Amino acid sequence: MKKLLTLNSALVPLAYAQALIELAGELGVPRDQLLFAAGIAPQVLQNPAGRLSFLDFRQLANAALLAADDPALGLLLGQRLNASAHGILGYALLSSATLEKALHFALKYYRVLGLSFDLELIEHADRLELRASESIPLGALSRFAAEGLLASLYSIAQFLLGETPQGVALGFSYPAPNYADRYRDVFGVAASFEQPWHWLSLPRAYLDRPMALANPATMQMCEQQCEALLATLDVQDGLLSRVRRLLLARPGEFPDLDSAARALHISGRSLRRHLAGSGTSYQQILDEVRKRLALQYLSTTHLPLYEIAALLGFSDPSNFRRAFRKWTGRQPNDYRAGPDHR
Repeated sequence: MKKLLTLNSALVPLAYAQALIELAGELGVPRDQLLFAAGIAPQVLQNPAGRLSFLDFRQLANAALLAADDPALGLLLGQRLNASAHGILGYALLSSATLEKALHFALKYYRVLGLSFDLELIEHADRLELRASESIPLGALSRFAAEGLLASLYSIAQFLLGETPQGVALGFSYPAPNYADRYRDVFGVAASFEQPWHWLSLPRAYLDRPMALANPATMQMCEQQCEALLATLDVQDGLLSRVRRLLLARPGEFPDLDSAARALHISGRSLRRHLAGSGTSYQQILDEVRKRLALQYLSTTHLPLYEIAALLGFSDPSNFRRAFRKWTGRQPNDYRAGPDHR
């Protein structure tokens, strides 16, 4: 039976930790000082094939953010997490025939990287959009992790294409930080904020570009190794992800905790305990899903507020307005009016 994804799951490649330690060192934070602050024994990092738990990596990132005193540390880390930093999956991307094949391969095997995100590829008529949502609660590190993920993906796409892609667009679910101008330095364009999820999109014209390092034999070998690695990791989707998907599948008819537990084939008590162990609760996940759907409805539809309220399970629009203000600090109409009102 596969294990549930939790903060104690040892899935984060040591290459990520080493890259963060090197970056912190360049910013004036000695390695030993950083490891001591994070409570990580140096010998833990000596096995090149080893992995850190999400909790250990979170402690390391927290310590680095505090000691380096650079709030944009996630962006800086993502820029140096190139294809080779992602191990066998990275080599598969380098060996792909086209950028589209590389993206689809990444979506199939990204769990070998121990990412704390669920990834989804959305195809539009003229663009391809990659969406990311947390698979385990990241709390104060949400921004750091999202910056690192999208900056790394952009850097890899830039390398695979051999040029700076034009027409890139991206967004993040959190409010704009006070260093938002640095996103343009990394991605070449300004980022959108307060989005329903994190996302990065490229024009479809780039997807059929042949890759300079394409190698079918290497690609086949990498796929075999990724399959084997997934089997050895033996971890299923996080319970948070499964609950979130359940709720997103039933907008307007959100089940209570016991009904959700039955749909997930566990007891209500077990569901409550597992979520608490991951640092969250059923109500927090429900609020997150409602917030995400609210942002999506407000930004992509012309539905009146009372219909949006009903779709989110609120019997009274005034209750929806109060909840939205609690989630975002803003009124729904202000959010719908655009960035100038946010």
